[in-house]
Amino acid sequence: MKWVVRLLAGLVVLGAGGYYLTHNVDWVRVHYKRFKAPNPYVFDEIDPQYKATDPAKLIRIDSPDKAGQIRAALIDAIWGNGAGPSEVPPAIVTAGAVPPELAALSASSLRLEAPIDLGYKGHIYLLEPSRPHGRLVIYQNGYASTVAAAAPLIGALLEHGYAVAALDYPGYGENGMGRTYLDRFGWYELAHDRIIGVHDHPMRFYVEPVIALLNYVAASTTYSRVDMTGFSAGGWITTLAAAADSRIRRSVMVAGGYPLYLRVGAFENQSPPPQFHQPLLQAANYLEMYVLAGAGEGRWLTQIFNRYDRCCYRNTLGKLYEPAVRDAVAQAGDGGFDVLIDESHADHKVSDWAIARILEKLGPVN
Repeated sequence: MKWVVRLLAGLVVLGAGGYYLTHNVDWVRVHYKRFKAPNPYVFDEIDPQYKATDPAKLIRIDSPDKAGQIRAALIDAIWGNGAGPSEVPPAIVTAGAVPPELAALSASSLRLEAPIDLGYKGHIYLLEPSRPHGRLVIYQNGYASTVAAAAPLIGALLEHGYAVAALDYPGYGENGMGRTYLDRFGWYELAHDRIIGVHDHPMRFYVEPVIALLNYVAASTTYSRVDMTGFSAGGWITTLAAAADSRIRRSVMVAGGYPLYLRVGAFENQSPPPQFHQPLLQAANYLEMYVLAGAGEGRWLTQIFNRYDRCCYRNTLGKLYEPAVRDAVAQAGDGGFDVLIDESHADHKVSDWAIARILEKLGPVN
């Protein structure tokens, strides 16, 4: 009987060890996810259906004037009524503590808020490094976590002298979107992006906190330049904000979304309602937003995708449209665009490899 007990114990240890390796060790997890993939198109090969679309034919931007027209249409889709970034009130400093996980990383911090509408306020945590060089990076988080989960990235930016303004996605952290009384609908729960169906200009709730921060920063001479990075749905907001407001110079989105034609066949985790908002997409498709986010003197948009992402926007599909977007950015006058593929892990995250690339892409500090 002892040999049976030992065998069972060995099997338990072996199983526990295998589970740990396939869930916690990046290189093992990569091979494990590739082994489990139902077909080679998940991670390793490009499905021929995606090559049937020529991305260059989807981009209308062929000059600086056309870029300006499409940016104006995008701004109107976000704000309407002739409004835009310059009309957004600056964020205001408020009392209250910055999340302790972030405060511990910074030399000093401020808590700001940006009132939007229907009683909703976007909260912003402005963190200062111990050795500042005068540049600010906005970090926008995505779904399913708060900015505290981005402590490795935020800490690295602070260590390199960047001030960091960290924002949660609507509905997370202090950005609660609970029960609200709506004149036409009564008491209603606005969480989980339901604002999309009941507000005339719902994109304001996603973009306006970033713009309010830019307007707050513009009133001072503290920062010589503002860049932005974001993860997952936060990468989507990063692209949208940079496309609408050229004051964001360099932007890096990580696992932040594909153009619509590359989401076919993978809608389960790649269909957040805001990203399919019809007025937004009629004003500018995603390829055109990428162009607008990267176009302009001294501007650049970098996209990082996790090739073996367990969640979404996996594979190397971004490379299919990289040349077309880069060419359109050149026609818009100046700027840059590139797509990087992170093969270092098999999770939906900002890896150490990605953090290093973000620091590179922000460029040298003068």
